[in-house]
Amino acid sequence: MTKNQETQKGDGSSSPLLIKKYPNRRLYNTSTSSYIVLDDIVKLVKDGEEFVIQDAKTGDDITRSILNQIIFERETKPSNYHFPLEVQKQLIGMYDDTYGRLIPDYLKESMKLFSNEREKMSEAVEDNIGRNTRAMMEFSQSMARQNAEMFRRSWEMFTSAMPGNPDTGPEADAEVKKNMSREEELDEIQEKIESLQARLKSLKE
Repeated sequence: MTKNQETQKGDGSSSPLLIKKYPNRRLYNTSTSSYIVLDDIVKLVKDGEEFVIQDAKTGDDITRSILNQIIFERETKPSNYHFPLEVQKQLIGMYDDTYGRLIPDYLKESMKLFSNEREKMSEAVEDNIGRNTRAMMEFSQSMARQNAEMFRRSWEMFTSAMPGNPDTGPEADAEVKKNMSREEELDEIQEKIESLQARLKSLKE
């Protein structure tokens, strides 16, 4: 569903997509000539489509009631609600309040501000993930080189410790201790890499 599916007026401008609701409670998309469900309405909203829902029998605009139905169904799921109990109580209490008519404009502007901030946060997270990914790749390559060097030195230590090898004694023992300390340091760095990878994975999800 795209904005190209909006009905064209005589002056060339686009009019909202028309959806009709029939007595059998089925929704009919006049643009695609097909029946749709509430989840399709949700997708239209998320895609930024302009649409109007009419009662097929009376021609009344029932867009608000259908959207309220969607919100109600979502809000009845305990793990998915957006309106805390106190907010619900305040909204109900303000229906007959003198300043109640100010609530729609206030909520509209608040949601617009939140939406803009959400986009900025999303862009910042994606940029941060991109930079961290590049840094992690460079760090991983460096670690690979260090591991190769550590393997080479470990092999030299192993061969030098074999019987009959003249390169044994106090100096060899000191080299062994040095490489053991380096191996512990590399293990600690590897743990930090795994922690960073887990954090990046959680951010992407």
